Amino acid sequence: MTVGLKILSITPGTTVQDLGRTGFLRYGVTGGGAMDVFALAEGQALLGNVVEDAALEFAGAGGRFQATGAVSVATSGAVMSLKLNGAPVGWRQSLRMETGDTLDIGAVVDGVYGYLHIAGGFQTSRVLGARSTHLRAGFGHVPKTGDVLLAGAPKRSSNRVGLPRSGYFDQRVLRVIWGPQSHHFSEDTRARFAQAVFEVTKMRDRMGIQVRPDSGAIKSAAGLTIASDAINLGDIQVTGDGTPAILLADRGSSGGYPRIATLITADVPALAQIPTGDSFTLEVIERSTAVDLLGKFRATLAGLPGKTAPMVRDPRDMGDLLAYNLIDGMLRGDEHDDN
Repeated sequence: MTVGLKILSITPGTTVQDLGRTGFLRYGVTGGGAMDVFALAEGQALLGNVVEDAALEFAGAGGRFQATGAVSVATSGAVMSLKLNGAPVGWRQSLRMETGDTLDIGAVVDGVYGYLHIAGGFQTSRVLGARSTHLRAGFGHVPKTGDVLLAGAPKRSSNRVGLPRSGYFDQRVLRVIWGPQSHHFSEDTRARFAQAVFEVTKMRDRMGIQVRPDSGAIKSAAGLTIASDAINLGDIQVTGDGTPAILLADRGSSGGYPRIATLITADVPALAQIPTGDSFTLEVIERSTAVDLLGKFRATLAGLPGKTAPMVRDPRDMGDLLAYNLIDGMLRGDEHDDN
Protein backbone atom coordinates (compact mmCIF):
# COMPACT_ATOMS: atom_id res chain seq x y z
CA MET A 1 0.00 0.00 0.00
CA THR A 2 1.21 3.51 -0.81
CA VAL A 3 1.72 5.56 2.33
CA GLY A 4 0.65 9.17 2.24
CA LEU A 5 -2.35 11.48 2.41
CA LYS A 6 -5.28 11.66 0.04
CA ILE A 7 -6.69 15.16 -0.42
CA LEU A 8 -10.45 15.06 0.16
CA SER A 9 -10.74 18.85 -0.06
CA ILE A 10 -8.25 21.71 -0.07
CA THR A 11 -8.16 25.50 0.09
CA PRO A 12 -7.24 27.18 -3.22
CA GLY A 13 -3.71 28.55 -3.18
CA THR A 14 -2.30 25.73 -1.04
CA THR A 15 1.23 24.89 -2.17
CA VAL A 16 4.00 22.38 -1.55
CA GLN A 17 6.99 24.14 -0.02
CA ASP A 18 10.53 23.34 1.06
CA LEU A 19 13.58 25.60 1.35
CA GLY A 20 13.29 26.61 -2.31
CA ARG A 21 15.67 26.80 -5.26
CA THR A 22 19.20 28.15 -5.11
CA GLY A 23 21.71 29.05 -7.80
CA PHE A 24 19.28 30.07 -10.54
CA LEU A 25 18.87 33.82 -10.00
CA ARG A 26 21.16 34.51 -12.99
CA TYR A 27 18.55 32.76 -15.14
CA GLY A 28 15.64 34.77 -13.72
CA VAL A 29 14.51 32.11 -11.22
CA THR A 30 14.06 33.25 -7.62
CA GLY A 31 14.32 30.91 -4.67
CA GLY A 32 10.66 30.59 -3.65
CA GLY A 33 10.26 28.20 -0.73
CA ALA A 34 8.28 28.42 2.49
CA MET A 35 7.03 31.86 3.57
CA ASP A 36 7.88 30.94 7.17
CA VAL A 37 11.10 28.91 7.29
CA PHE A 38 10.93 28.80 11.11
CA ALA A 39 7.60 26.94 10.88
CA LEU A 40 9.06 24.64 8.22
CA ALA A 41 11.93 23.78 10.58
CA GLU A 42 9.47 23.18 13.44
CA GLY A 43 7.71 20.48 11.43
CA GLN A 44 10.98 18.77 10.54
CA ALA A 45 11.94 18.75 14.22
CA LEU A 46 8.60 17.27 15.30
CA LEU A 47 8.93 14.35 12.87
CA GLY A 48 12.70 13.89 12.63
CA ASN A 49 12.68 14.95 8.98
CA VAL A 50 15.68 16.41 7.20
CA VAL A 51 15.77 20.14 6.47
CA GLU A 52 15.13 19.65 2.74
CA ASP A 53 11.82 17.79 3.21
CA ALA A 54 8.65 19.38 1.81
CA ALA A 55 5.40 20.30 3.56
CA LEU A 56 2.02 21.72 2.57
CA GLU A 57 1.64 25.47 3.11
CA PHE A 58 -1.83 26.95 3.76
CA ALA A 59 -2.88 30.59 3.80
CA GLY A 60 -6.02 31.23 5.83
CA ALA A 61 -7.43 27.68 5.90
CA GLY A 62 -6.39 24.11 5.11
CA GLY A 63 -8.47 21.19 3.92
CA ARG A 64 -9.44 17.60 4.63
CA PHE A 65 -7.01 14.70 4.32
CA GLN A 66 -7.21 10.90 4.64
CA ALA A 67 -4.33 8.58 5.48
CA THR A 68 -3.64 5.89 2.87
CA GLY A 69 -1.46 3.98 5.33
CA ALA A 70 -0.12 4.28 8.87
CA VAL A 71 1.78 7.56 8.96
CA SER A 72 2.89 10.33 11.30
CA VAL A 73 2.07 13.96 10.54
CA ALA A 74 2.69 17.29 12.27
CA THR A 75 1.41 20.86 12.07
CA SER A 76 3.28 24.13 12.53
CA GLY A 77 3.15 27.83 11.79
CA ALA A 78 -0.13 29.73 12.04
CA VAL A 79 -2.58 27.93 14.32
CA MET A 80 -5.65 26.57 12.51
CA SER A 81 -8.59 24.59 13.82
CA LEU A 82 -7.60 20.92 13.75
CA LYS A 83 -9.53 17.68 14.13
CA LEU A 84 -8.38 14.06 13.90
CA ASN A 85 -11.30 11.74 13.10
CA GLY A 86 -13.67 14.50 14.21
CA ALA A 87 -12.02 15.07 17.62
CA PRO A 88 -10.22 18.39 18.27
CA VAL A 89 -6.46 18.13 18.70
CA GLY A 90 -3.77 20.67 19.46
CA TRP A 91 -1.55 22.48 16.97
CA ARG A 92 2.25 22.36 16.71
CA GLN A 93 2.61 18.68 17.56
CA SER A 94 3.03 15.33 15.85
CA LEU A 95 0.10 12.94 15.37
CA ARG A 96 -0.20 9.30 14.37
CA MET A 97 -2.72 8.44 11.64
CA GLU A 98 -3.84 4.93 10.71
CA THR A 99 -5.23 3.87 7.34
CA GLY A 100 -8.53 5.66 6.71
CA ASP A 101 -8.09 8.25 9.47
CA THR A 102 -9.12 11.78 8.50
CA LEU A 103 -7.53 15.10 9.41
CA ASP A 104 -9.52 18.34 9.10
CA ILE A 105 -7.64 21.64 9.02
CA GLY A 106 -9.99 24.60 9.23
CA ALA A 107 -9.69 28.37 9.47
CA VAL A 108 -6.68 30.19 10.89
CA VAL A 109 -6.96 31.52 14.44
CA ASP A 110 -3.41 32.85 15.01
CA GLY A 111 -1.13 34.04 12.22
CA VAL A 112 -1.40 33.65 8.44
CA TYR A 113 0.58 30.67 7.06
CA GLY A 114 0.09 27.17 8.51
CA TYR A 115 1.92 23.97 7.57
CA LEU A 116 1.14 20.27 7.39
CA HIS A 117 4.14 17.94 7.47
CA ILE A 118 4.44 14.20 6.96
CA ALA A 119 7.16 11.86 8.20
CA GLY A 120 9.67 11.52 5.37
CA GLY A 121 8.36 14.63 3.60
CA PHE A 122 5.91 14.87 0.69
CA GLN A 123 7.44 13.21 -2.38
CA THR A 124 6.21 15.46 -5.16
CA SER A 125 8.35 15.94 -8.25
CA ARG A 126 11.49 18.07 -8.09
CA VAL A 127 11.95 21.00 -10.45
CA LEU A 128 15.40 22.61 -10.54
CA GLY A 129 16.37 20.74 -7.39
CA ALA A 130 13.37 21.63 -5.21
CA ARG A 131 9.75 20.57 -4.68
CA SER A 132 8.47 24.10 -3.95
CA THR A 133 5.40 25.19 -5.85
CA HIS A 134 5.86 28.53 -7.65
CA LEU A 135 2.44 29.34 -9.08
CA ARG A 136 3.52 32.27 -11.27
CA ALA A 137 6.47 30.41 -12.77
CA GLY A 138 4.58 27.12 -13.14
CA PHE A 139 7.16 25.18 -11.11
CA GLY A 140 6.29 22.30 -8.82
CA HIS A 141 3.13 20.39 -7.99
CA VAL A 142 -0.14 22.24 -7.35
CA PRO A 143 -2.16 20.20 -4.80
CA LYS A 144 -5.79 19.52 -5.73
CA THR A 145 -8.72 17.45 -4.51
CA GLY A 146 -8.24 13.77 -5.28
CA ASP A 147 -4.44 13.84 -5.18
CA VAL A 148 -2.57 11.27 -3.12
CA LEU A 149 0.58 12.89 -1.80
CA LEU A 150 3.10 10.15 -1.02
CA ALA A 151 5.44 10.19 1.96
CA GLY A 152 9.14 9.40 1.99
CA ALA A 153 10.75 6.93 4.35
CA PRO A 154 10.51 8.11 7.99
CA LYS A 155 13.82 8.98 9.61
CA ARG A 156 12.77 7.84 13.11
CA SER A 157 10.05 5.96 14.94
CA SER A 158 6.94 7.95 15.76
CA ASN A 159 6.72 9.67 19.13
CA ARG A 160 4.01 12.16 20.00
CA VAL A 161 5.92 15.37 20.69
CA GLY A 162 5.12 19.05 20.62
CA LEU A 163 6.70 22.50 20.54
CA PRO A 164 5.64 25.69 22.31
CA ARG A 165 4.28 28.67 20.41
CA SER A 166 7.14 30.87 19.29
CA GLY A 167 7.33 34.53 20.33
CA TYR A 168 7.82 35.83 16.78
CA PHE A 169 4.05 35.63 16.25
CA ASP A 170 3.79 38.63 18.58
CA GLN A 171 6.78 40.51 17.15
CA ARG A 172 5.77 43.96 15.89
CA VAL A 173 9.20 45.61 15.69
CA LEU A 174 10.95 44.43 12.52
CA ARG A 175 14.61 45.07 11.85
CA VAL A 176 15.97 46.41 8.57
CA ILE A 177 19.21 47.61 7.04
CA TRP A 178 19.34 50.48 4.57
CA GLY A 179 18.83 49.28 1.02
CA PRO A 180 20.97 49.63 -2.12
CA GLN A 181 19.06 52.73 -3.30
CA SER A 182 18.49 54.38 0.07
CA HIS A 183 20.74 57.25 -1.03
CA HIS A 184 18.08 58.21 -3.58
CA PHE A 185 15.78 59.20 -0.69
CA SER A 186 16.25 62.44 1.18
CA GLU A 187 17.46 62.45 4.78
CA ASP A 188 14.05 63.68 5.90
CA THR A 189 12.27 60.91 3.96
CA ARG A 190 14.51 58.24 5.47
CA ALA A 191 13.82 59.61 8.94
CA ARG A 192 10.04 59.52 8.36
CA PHE A 193 10.35 56.00 6.99
CA ALA A 194 12.32 54.79 10.03
CA GLN A 195 9.83 56.32 12.48
CA ALA A 196 6.59 55.35 10.70
CA VAL A 197 3.96 52.88 11.81
CA PHE A 198 3.17 50.50 8.92
CA GLU A 199 -0.18 48.79 8.35
CA VAL A 200 -0.27 45.44 6.55
CA THR A 201 -2.71 45.87 3.65
CA LYS A 202 -4.82 43.25 1.88
CA MET A 203 -2.51 43.59 -1.14
CA ARG A 204 -0.43 40.58 -0.16
CA ASP A 205 0.53 37.17 -1.46
CA ARG A 206 3.60 34.96 -1.67
CA MET A 207 5.30 37.57 -3.86
CA GLY A 208 5.18 40.33 -1.25
CA ILE A 209 3.15 42.67 0.95
CA GLN A 210 2.18 46.28 0.32
CA VAL A 211 2.32 48.26 3.56
CA ARG A 212 0.82 51.65 4.39
CA PRO A 213 2.96 54.08 6.46
CA ASP A 214 1.16 56.54 8.72
CA SER A 215 3.69 59.18 7.63
CA GLY A 216 2.31 59.38 4.10
CA ALA A 217 3.88 58.47 0.75
CA ILE A 218 7.60 57.67 0.65
CA LYS A 219 8.94 59.55 -2.37
CA SER A 220 12.29 58.96 -4.06
CA ALA A 221 14.33 61.70 -5.70
CA ALA A 222 15.34 59.18 -8.37
CA GLY A 223 11.74 58.21 -9.07
CA LEU A 224 11.63 55.44 -11.64
CA THR A 225 14.89 56.29 -13.39
CA ILE A 226 17.20 53.71 -11.77
CA ALA A 227 18.45 50.66 -13.67
CA SER A 228 16.91 47.29 -12.89
CA ASP A 229 19.00 44.95 -10.78
CA ALA A 230 18.69 41.76 -8.73
CA ILE A 231 16.08 41.58 -5.96
CA ASN A 232 16.80 40.10 -2.53
CA LEU A 233 14.42 38.50 -0.04
CA GLY A 234 13.01 41.22 2.21
CA ASP A 235 13.81 44.16 -0.09
CA ILE A 236 11.44 47.10 0.47
CA GLN A 237 10.64 48.65 -2.90
CA VAL A 238 8.93 52.01 -3.24
CA THR A 239 6.64 52.39 -6.25
CA GLY A 240 6.08 55.59 -8.19
CA ASP A 241 3.15 56.63 -5.99
CA GLY A 242 5.25 56.26 -2.84
CA THR A 243 3.82 52.91 -1.65
CA PRO A 244 6.35 50.56 0.00
CA ALA A 245 6.16 46.84 -0.77
CA ILE A 246 8.20 44.18 1.06
CA LEU A 247 9.27 41.41 -1.33
CA LEU A 248 9.03 37.82 -0.15
CA ALA A 249 9.46 34.21 -1.33
CA ASP A 250 8.00 34.39 -4.86
CA ARG A 251 9.38 37.87 -5.65
CA GLY A 252 10.61 38.68 -9.13
CA SER A 253 14.28 38.18 -9.90
CA SER A 254 14.92 41.84 -10.77
CA GLY A 255 13.21 45.20 -10.53
CA GLY A 256 13.60 48.88 -11.27
CA TYR A 257 11.87 50.44 -8.27
CA PRO A 258 14.24 51.98 -5.71
CA ARG A 259 14.75 49.88 -2.59
CA ILE A 260 14.95 52.01 0.51
CA ALA A 261 15.68 49.18 2.95
CA THR A 262 15.85 45.40 3.35
CA LEU A 263 14.13 43.38 6.07
CA ILE A 264 16.64 41.08 7.75
CA THR A 265 16.22 37.36 7.03
CA ALA A 266 15.70 36.52 10.70
CA ASP A 267 12.54 38.69 10.78
CA VAL A 268 10.91 37.47 7.54
CA PRO A 269 8.86 34.77 9.39
CA ALA A 270 7.52 37.43 11.78
CA LEU A 271 6.36 39.63 8.90
CA ALA A 272 4.80 36.69 7.02
CA GLN A 273 2.64 35.83 10.05
CA ILE A 274 1.31 39.38 10.72
CA PRO A 275 -2.42 39.40 9.88
CA THR A 276 -3.86 41.91 7.42
CA GLY A 277 -4.81 45.12 9.20
CA ASP A 278 -2.20 44.76 11.96
CA SER A 279 0.64 47.25 12.26
CA PHE A 280 4.37 47.17 12.94
CA THR A 281 7.33 49.53 13.26
CA LEU A 282 10.91 49.32 12.03
CA GLU A 283 14.30 49.39 13.69
CA VAL A 284 17.23 50.28 11.45
CA ILE A 285 20.33 48.28 12.37
CA GLU A 286 23.88 47.95 11.06
CA ARG A 287 24.76 45.28 8.51
CA SER A 288 27.16 43.60 10.95
CA THR A 289 24.34 43.26 13.48
CA ALA A 290 22.09 41.74 10.82
CA VAL A 291 24.78 39.15 10.00
CA ASP A 292 25.11 38.29 13.68
CA LEU A 293 21.33 37.90 14.03
CA LEU A 294 21.28 35.64 10.96
CA GLY A 295 23.81 33.35 12.60
CA LYS A 296 21.75 33.19 15.78
CA PHE A 297 18.59 32.53 13.76
CA ARG A 298 20.20 29.60 11.96
CA ALA A 299 21.45 28.22 15.27
CA THR A 300 17.92 28.43 16.69
CA LEU A 301 16.54 26.48 13.72
CA ALA A 302 19.22 23.81 14.12
CA GLY A 303 18.39 23.50 17.82
CA LEU A 304 14.65 22.95 17.41
CA PRO A 305 14.83 19.11 17.60
CA GLY A 306 16.16 19.49 21.14
CA LYS A 307 13.21 21.68 22.11
CA THR A 308 10.51 19.08 21.38
CA ALA A 309 8.78 17.55 24.40
CA PRO A 310 6.49 14.51 24.82
CA MET A 311 2.79 15.34 24.73
CA VAL A 312 0.87 14.30 27.85
CA ARG A 313 -2.50 12.80 26.97
CA ASP A 314 -5.62 12.93 29.09
CA PRO A 315 -7.03 9.37 29.50
CA ARG A 316 -10.48 10.84 28.81
CA ASP A 317 -9.26 11.64 25.27
CA MET A 318 -8.19 8.05 24.58
CA GLY A 319 -10.98 6.29 22.77
CA ASP A 320 -8.90 3.07 22.67
CA LEU A 321 -7.79 3.13 26.33
CA LEU A 322 -7.09 -0.64 26.49
CA ALA A 323 -4.49 -0.29 23.74
CA TYR A 324 -2.22 1.76 26.01
CA ASN A 325 0.31 0.44 28.54
CA LEU A 326 -0.74 2.50 31.56
CA ILE A 327 1.20 0.45 34.17
CA ASP A 328 4.98 0.48 34.40
CA GLY A 329 6.09 -2.49 36.54
CA MET A 330 4.14 -4.74 38.96
CA LEU A 331 4.17 -5.64 42.69
CA ARG A 332 3.03 -8.86 44.38
CA GLY A 333 1.51 -6.88 47.26
CA ASP A 334 3.21 -8.75 50.13
CA GLU A 335 6.74 -7.28 49.80
CA HIS A 336 6.47 -5.37 53.11
CA ASP A 337 4.38 -7.83 55.19
CA ASP A 338 7.36 -8.59 57.48
CA ASN A 339 7.38 -4.95 58.56
